[in-house]
Amino acid sequence: MSRLALYRKYRSTDLNDVVGQEHITKTLAQSIKCEQISHAYLFTGPRGVGKTSVARILAKQVNALKVEDDSAAYMDIIEIDAASNRGIDEIRSLREKINSAPSQLEKKVYIIDEAHMLTKEAFNALLKTLEEPPAHVIFILATTESHKLPETIISRTQRYDFRPFSEKVIVERLKYIADKEKIDCTEDGLMAIAELSAGGMRDAISLLDQLSVLHEKIDTRLVQSRMGLSSTKQIKVLLEASTQHDVAALAELENLLASGVEPTALCAQLQRYLRTILLSPSENTQLDIPFVIRALEYLQVAQAGFKLSSHRSLPLELAIAKLCIKAEPQSKPSEPTKKTEESITPEVKVQAKPAVKNTTIPPSGVDMTSRCAKGLSIIKENNNSLYALLRSGNATIIDNKLVVQCRFNFHKERIEEIRNLEMIEKIMTKACGTDIVLKCVLQNHSAEEPVKEDEELVSSAMAILGGEIVDG
Repeated sequence: MSRLALYRKYRSTDLNDVVGQEHITKTLAQSIKCEQISHAYLFTGPRGVGKTSVARILAKQVNALKVEDDSAAYMDIIEIDAASNRGIDEIRSLREKINSAPSQLEKKVYIIDEAHMLTKEAFNALLKTLEEPPAHVIFILATTESHKLPETIISRTQRYDFRPFSEKVIVERLKYIADKEKIDCTEDGLMAIAELSAGGMRDAISLLDQLSVLHEKIDTRLVQSRMGLSSTKQIKVLLEASTQHDVAALAELENLLASGVEPTALCAQLQRYLRTILLSPSENTQLDIPFVIRALEYLQVAQAGFKLSSHRSLPLELAIAKLCIKAEPQSKPSEPTKKTEESITPEVKVQAKPAVKNTTIPPSGVDMTSRCAKGLSIIKENNNSLYALLRSGNATIIDNKLVVQCRFNFHKERIEEIRNLEMIEKIMTKACGTDIVLKCVLQNHSAEEPVKEDEELVSSAMAILGGEIVDG
């Protein structure tokens, strides 16, 4: 049994009912009241912001019709889809018909949707009509890409730019619909829908309609699970790992994608999260503005790359991998060199603290080393990302202990999670033939300590993503 979609059921029927576009509806309502109607209008803006709805309302109200009335008089209100009627023949046919008087109404209104799809020849044919239109005809052109319209067309219309709806306005409208339809939902869930809709009211209402058929409470968890999204906490962990030039960010990304998160949706989520930080910096984040700008640039490239990539997640993986590589400092412009005392002064080298070294000879010598490698390979089969962390920490058997030298606290916490710790000790004990206890050591890095970050990144990325180096 078919039912009316919510976005159609709750479509505005009066200019005063249209929310979020008051800068347009008030002007149009006043022009109708004063009987100062233009012969041509241009409605432009992103999809789902009310262009077609307002065009239909305007067409009816200039004819003093009740908006709810769907009588045969509407044969004088003609909607044309320019995407499928874009040629010169269709516009010539239209020009022949406009000279005939309206059958029942005072004005004959033509609504041309997706007007930017018309051909150059069609625009030229339409231009003559817009220059000298019959008194009984009104044109309303609606488009999402006004920059594709010729300036000669735009200059002969009254232009109205529809804005994307704010998340606050969308949530208020969704609350109203949810109350009317008795849909169980939380404000956080509605906010998640609003964020997903990217300013489009129709998209937001359609998402609410889609989730309502589940007959579950619509909260953030449900929206995220059904729409293939990740939580804010996971987004934060992923980005903060990237700021540390930590290859664990790739492992976190792999886990998110493996859990069913859509790469394109995750990319959009990351951009929204970073944009919020860029516009409203907070002390509660480790992300500095230069990193945020760099991340947004990489993600913009990834967003465009999804259409071209043969592997769905590759553009996003590349973006995160680039973030894990420390940004090179911008080179200063060369200046005429005058050796100052500072430049002549010999550089004082601070000796770096040596890294933790294995001081105890492992039992059974080479045999224990091979058994350790065997255990690590089994861990890799069970949890690739965990294996990458152990490998980057140079996991070694010392006195019946699996010692892992963690460069970052995030690594240490991840490895020492209960389920990971138990799995590691169980596998290593079985592989080595003796009880093995996990011991994570957090390394201390001085600012001068040389670290081969790029090499480690490539090595760990290969381990996580299962790649290999190809010569040539």
